[in-house]
Amino acid sequence: MAEKTPRDLGSIYTPPEIAQFLTSWAIQGPTDRVLDVGVGEGVFVFAAYDRLIELGSFAADAQSQLYGTEIDQSAYNRFLERARSLNVDFPNVYLGDFFDADLPPVNALIGNPPYVRRTYIGNVDHIRQSVTVNNLAVGEVDLPRLTDLSIYFLLRALAVLEPEGKLAVVTTDSWLYANYGKVFKEYLLRNLEIEYLISLDRRVFDDAQVKPVLILATRKSETAQNRCTQFIRVKNGLPIRAVRESLAQSSTENGDISRFKVRNNDLKADKPWGIHFKAPELYAELASHPLMTPVATLAHTRIGVQTLAKDFFVLTTEQVELAQIEREYLKPLAQSPRYYREPMIEGGTQPAFYIFYCSKSKEELQGTQALKYILEGESKQVEIRGKGTAVIGYQNKRRIQESGRRPWYNLKTSLERRGCAAILIPRLVYRRFTVVWNRARFVPGELFIEFLPLPPDRTDIKVYLAVLTSSVSEIMLRAHAQVYGGGTYNIKPGQVEKVPILNTSLLTSAQKAQLEQVYLRYLADRKHNRSTVDDVICQILGFDKSMQQQIKEALDDLLQIATESKKAAQAIHNPSKSDS
Repeated sequence: MAEKTPRDLGSIYTPPEIAQFLTSWAIQGPTDRVLDVGVGEGVFVFAAYDRLIELGSFAADAQSQLYGTEIDQSAYNRFLERARSLNVDFPNVYLGDFFDADLPPVNALIGNPPYVRRTYIGNVDHIRQSVTVNNLAVGEVDLPRLTDLSIYFLLRALAVLEPEGKLAVVTTDSWLYANYGKVFKEYLLRNLEIEYLISLDRRVFDDAQVKPVLILATRKSETAQNRCTQFIRVKNGLPIRAVRESLAQSSTENGDISRFKVRNNDLKADKPWGIHFKAPELYAELASHPLMTPVATLAHTRIGVQTLAKDFFVLTTEQVELAQIEREYLKPLAQSPRYYREPMIEGGTQPAFYIFYCSKSKEELQGTQALKYILEGESKQVEIRGKGTAVIGYQNKRRIQESGRRPWYNLKTSLERRGCAAILIPRLVYRRFTVVWNRARFVPGELFIEFLPLPPDRTDIKVYLAVLTSSVSEIMLRAHAQVYGGGTYNIKPGQVEKVPILNTSLLTSAQKAQLEQVYLRYLADRKHNRSTVDDVICQILGFDKSMQQQIKEALDDLLQIATESKKAAQAIHNPSKSDS
């Protein structure tokens, strides 16, 4: 088995300025006991030590008031080297498994908990048991098995946070959108006053595409009140000192810092909280419009085909020619939105990819190139992603075996049964958002979401395409999407059904005809300018020029996230003296 790397262990190291900001907020007194939920090389430990000294703690006391574990030997060695160079020793920070640690009651929780997706977590049953046994406020039945490692860390640590104790951590923002985040959000709402959630448009971690969100919260006491959570979005790569200064002000004068307050009682655990960072006032107005409705009331949505062995099933045109596979065993594949700059896949379009499409037995395939390709796949060494292991032959992959395909390479039967949607919504969106009309009925790949109108609706497909292509729908889709640190919006399949769009069932025949007409005009335009589509959508919704301008500005702002997220923040990686 391959040696685990820091990335395998979820190690994404935090810039010192972020650690200083969070520890300064969380640690309020010289006698505070502090738990670091992800020690790594110790950036939070050293920042917390400095903060305790600043507040008047004696050096020996400050060192003993800090707690934490680190499971990675190499990271822990670097932490010890730094401690020795500073002539300090932290007796309660040691090498070990966080989920085996005996954690004391603490006044502050700080850190950057390891981020590892469920697929890559080892010994998950032990981790889940540690969390549920030590934190009785978390019900094991309710904790999804797809929960990522950072949430397990936080739920375990929060069990020892004292009343009025502070939580100040940086996490990936996945929990704001993912279904597994519901339990964590419910826990936060029940047990903490969530004071600030802070989203940074630009990338913070050089070595990762995750997008950070800072959580600043206080453990509820008996006198706790229903306060507001401030959702703060920081634009244009502002340094962390600008956030620190903003929190000290009663009002925001900096145009690059936006605030939106939501009463904790109005936060719903089953809703994506990330919406409150992205044009929240406009979103609320659009979502509550009587002509808007969730996608689920109009259509069934699903992710495109998941082959479970893309290296085998997905072939480029060059691979097809090289393998000389017979065309009857291939079907055109719309693999990814990146290959479709045009909004329509017409009949006769040359595909960039094919999917292996065969249900025949090996006996029936005797003498074919398709059989030769299958046999090669059955003898190939196949790496198991994220596990550091390999098997011989795709047929021996556990997920293939559990899929129930007979024979193992038979995607054809399930594809014939499910069919191919005519409307494809991109899952990953950077600046360009294009809903594709799949007239050629290519098989949609997993980077598309299929939109299938619910029967017995007889609305023309072009009406739906016009609605989904509009700026209004793009805003609503982006609002529900998670943004990666690289600036890409990830529209999760489970969220699409909740996105409000124009309710086509309430349109008049004349309005539908008008939408069909402007959509065809959009298709015919060489630059695919959708302004006429937007004009008709706004006219139907009863929006005046002022509202149309708000929509344009909101979309420009959402596109800025995609731009700013790609920029390494000079102020983070080359901080000024005033920020130290």
